[in-house]
Amino acid sequence: MNINGSLSAFVFRPPGILSTSVALEAKPRLKPVDAFQNQEMIRLAQGIDPNAIDPEKLLDEYPAELIFFFSLENAYFLVGPEMDGVILTDDRHLISESTYYCLKPDTIASKVPNTPAVQMDEVFIAFDPLWMRYDHWMGYNLSKAFLANESIPKEVPIVMPKYRPSQHDNFNAISEERYEESLEKAGLDKRITRLEDGIYQAKKLYFFWPTSYYPHYYYNFKNASDVFKHLKKELKYNNKLPPRFYIEPDEKNFILTEDEKKVINATLNDLNVTPVRLDKMDWQSQISLFSQAELIICTHQPELINLFFCLQEAEILELTRSFGDKTYLEAWPYMISSLRKLSYSFLDLDWTKLTPNVLKEAVKRLDIL
Repeated sequence: MNINGSLSAFVFRPPGILSTSVALEAKPRLKPVDAFQNQEMIRLAQGIDPNAIDPEKLLDEYPAELIFFFSLENAYFLVGPEMDGVILTDDRHLISESTYYCLKPDTIASKVPNTPAVQMDEVFIAFDPLWMRYDHWMGYNLSKAFLANESIPKEVPIVMPKYRPSQHDNFNAISEERYEESLEKAGLDKRITRLEDGIYQAKKLYFFWPTSYYPHYYYNFKNASDVFKHLKKELKYNNKLPPRFYIEPDEKNFILTEDEKKVINATLNDLNVTPVRLDKMDWQSQISLFSQAELIICTHQPELINLFFCLQEAEILELTRSFGDKTYLEAWPYMISSLRKLSYSFLDLDWTKLTPNVLKEAVKRLDIL
């Protein structure tokens, strides 16, 4: 396969839709709980859709939308670091949806190895360029593979990259043990075809994408949580785990300043909240912890994908701020909370000075619901 120069990209909108995930009209959304009186929520709303004309409306309702069931003939797809899951048409055009988390489209051409494409028949692609990160693996890749397993003919293989040990040290990367264990517990280990790095061409290629260009819009659909119900179905109550807990950030989490950490640690006893370290717990214990949660205080982090394990009675207080050159807050934890009917509140630490009283007031407002 020869790719020379820049590649043009376009949005692909085929007529096929996943019938179980159709929302033909807007419906009410569970709104966030004010952490304090007259809290400004525009930055959270912009995190749902930064380009929305009236973003705060997205806190009131789910938009009318669909999950498209894409089908392309003789399409190419890539397996390799930073370009996993990138899809090209047979005339070498990039599908924009598949490039969202990858290298910039105009740099892909120089990264694609000039080798013959491996020929395949029908395949379903269930991975994106960040598939090794815990939230992407659980929320997008494992979840969509599980949904595909229930929706497409059994003879169509679901493809994933073969695990790459060299990327284990990446930020919040899943381990090979977690990769294999989650596939096994989701009933997918026999259905998945693991692929080496390279270029592939499928006679017919399938994948899912919601109406919006933004991947997190997938969390507007109840199907996004189906695999999580399956993963926790055999859990038993663990009375050694705290119902009210604060997830201590690890050394790679830069949300909190040292002063903010001191405020939190000095206030936990008054809130009857226990600090926990997820990196010191095995996966089953983490699932149990979230499924039994009554109150969770945490920074924004990939492990918040575990909110899918929570019951409706759970309360969430997210401590967050904007990242890099973004001016909005990442809103996917709120979107999951709203989908799961969890009581969600947040503190925007770019604009809110964290004090013991601010923290106590935010928790109090959640507790009195």
